[in-house]
Amino acid sequence: MARSEGWGVIAEIRNLRISFPLYQGRKWALKGLDLTLKGGEVFAFVGESGSGKSATGYAFMGLLPPYARVEGTILFQGRDLFSLPPREWCKVRGRQISMIFQEPMTALNPTVKVGRQVAEVFMLHSGLDRRGALDETVRLLEEMGIPNAEVRMEDYPHQLSGGMRQRVLIAMAMAASPRLLIADEPTTALDVTVQAQIISLLKRLQKEKGTTIFFITHDLGVVAEIAHRVGVIKDGVLLEEAPVDQLYSKPLHPYTRALLEVLPHWDRETRTFQLPRVRERPSAEGCPFFSYCFHANSECALELPPLKDVASGKVRCWLY
Repeated sequence: MARSEGWGVIAEIRNLRISFPLYQGRKWALKGLDLTLKGGEVFAFVGESGSGKSATGYAFMGLLPPYARVEGTILFQGRDLFSLPPREWCKVRGRQISMIFQEPMTALNPTVKVGRQVAEVFMLHSGLDRRGALDETVRLLEEMGIPNAEVRMEDYPHQLSGGMRQRVLIAMAMAASPRLLIADEPTTALDVTVQAQIISLLKRLQKEKGTTIFFITHDLGVVAEIAHRVGVIKDGVLLEEAPVDQLYSKPLHPYTRALLEVLPHWDRETRTFQLPRVRERPSAEGCPFFSYCFHANSECALELPPLKDVASGKVRCWLY
């Protein structure tokens, strides 16, 4: 895979806070996220379900529900996305930033043939007529590894396997050659063989087209295969950020180490993880891993430490 060192910044997230008052009251789903994405890299965003990963992706796309409360800034190529009027959002969404949604069967229209769904992207963002768009669709589906693409584009989503549906979603996302691709758990619910094929496809697209990929996942095994850098999030708080090699060889935050130590291939000689005695929940301002951390003290329960720059990246822990 291409290396990310020296690439310019393509997007910045500054103090992003998101809440859903209709469902969660005043609870913040994302609590002041700061991230930088470099052009052409794969940045893996790792965390448990409900930690705020997908909410971040939807914020990039301008697809958060109307009742969402959003504070902070997302800069894309120097432009504040939250300041864009709806017409400008439509020019950015799909053309410059696109998204592979988490579940193909719900992301694809079950009543429309898959070829037409991909062709619509070409017609909308590339200005092609119907015939030209269908020709480009055949070419793109073949590039995505779909055999006999001219025939399969006449299928409806339910006629395709899970892996083929995922390839169609990737084709739709890449049709307009976006600068930034949000991949929301694109390998979830796929068997190991198909998962490896999808990862290989994304790595090839990143290398050939120079697309920046914001890869959302909870699978640290997949992260090792595709990412340049990794951000680890829990309960809406970014706890650690590091190059992928550094994260796996020397994780700093106790939460990151706990996640890695439960992997089957982790070095058994250095494994220290045990099931801790669960403490009381921290205050709203405390570290989200306080209840399970062996290193926690009273300060961890009351105050969230700042995100500190270290030699290998960034970490949010009073140990540093």
